Amino acid sequence: MNIGEKLKLRRRKAGFTQEQIASRMNITRQTLSNWEVGKNVPDIHSIIVLAQLYGLSLDELLLGKIYFKGVPAMLPKRSKDEIHAMICGHYPEASQVRELTGGLASQTFAFEANSQRYVFKTGSRKEVHEKEQWVYNRYHHVLPLRRAILIQGSEDQPPYAIYDFIEGDKMFDLNSQELVDIVPSVLEILSILNSIEVSEEIGYGRFDSTGNAPYPSWNDFVEAIYNEDIYNWSELDKKGLDADVIDAAVRKLKKGADKIKITKKQLIHGDLGSFNLIAAQGRISGIIDWSLALYGDHLYDIANFMFWNEDKLQPLIAHLKTRYMDTSEDRNTITCYMLRIGLEELYNTVILNETGYDVEWVANRLRKITNE
Repeated sequence: MNIGEKLKLRRRKAGFTQEQIASRMNITRQTLSNWEVGKNVPDIHSIIVLAQLYGLSLDELLLGKIYFKGVPAMLPKRSKDEIHAMICGHYPEASQVRELTGGLASQTFAFEANSQRYVFKTGSRKEVHEKEQWVYNRYHHVLPLRRAILIQGSEDQPPYAIYDFIEGDKMFDLNSQELVDIVPSVLEILSILNSIEVSEEIGYGRFDSTGNAPYPSWNDFVEAIYNEDIYNWSELDKKGLDADVIDAAVRKLKKGADKIKITKKQLIHGDLGSFNLIAAQGRISGIIDWSLALYGDHLYDIANFMFWNEDKLQPLIAHLKTRYMDTSEDRNTITCYMLRIGLEELYNTVILNETGYDVEWVANRLRKITNE
């Protein structure tokens, strides 16, 4: 989805006509229309005004993933003073505490102590940190991962963890040339993931903090999204989402799922994107946030890039399309995975009411993939 489509979607969601926004901004309706169809791009001042009119942050207005203002699944956000106090409980000499970008369901801060840099993360369940540490223990010899120095959580204190700091910037913060230059390193990371076999691990699908996954086969995981014993879509109409979007996506997924064949079980990150890849000096220096990691087909990570289709990652996505969608079999497989990713995102945010990404954006993306 390009910026024009996002501007149009956000205006409609906020309940404004083009004429109303044009009047409030003292511009012509044609100017706004040109922005929304992609003929022109608004300047930064106009983008700020639009964000204010639509009641959004700049991130929400411009990101490929648009934050959904649902019921938070995380604990209440804590102030910087509270975070600082929690850090000082372990590192009394801590300084340079600053919040890091990203984190839909968590708060992440960097700090310095004893001439070293660290990351403090809270807002996630304790098992999320334990799972990331399990991945580190298993695969840090082949992948650039961060080590958890401590993981804590109790009934009277929210779970949190302190990690080693990985030098670099999130891909989201790179400029356009840096995003082009980093593509070969991302492709290298994907090749490494492709090479990691996990045949000795138990099950398929999302594994827990002990490395065990629940499904007997990869196809069982893929097809579970329309298994009523696992995903109960019966509340859909009450939640106000058009059931036709779900039904059409499920029909297409069912049609293609039986053609999915995998020859080996592989490690999957499950949420690769511009916020989970760290870059330094033209190379990927870290892969973080493994809460959605799975065992199965490495093409699921490729499908995740494709589904969210982030504007910033278009140079990478162009390479992924060339490399991973050159056969009808791979195109069918990746399409099925994109459908499943979209369906699960809608199930989590609409049915389970978890914090996720904008329902309308996801529904429109799912509809487009279904119709292609």
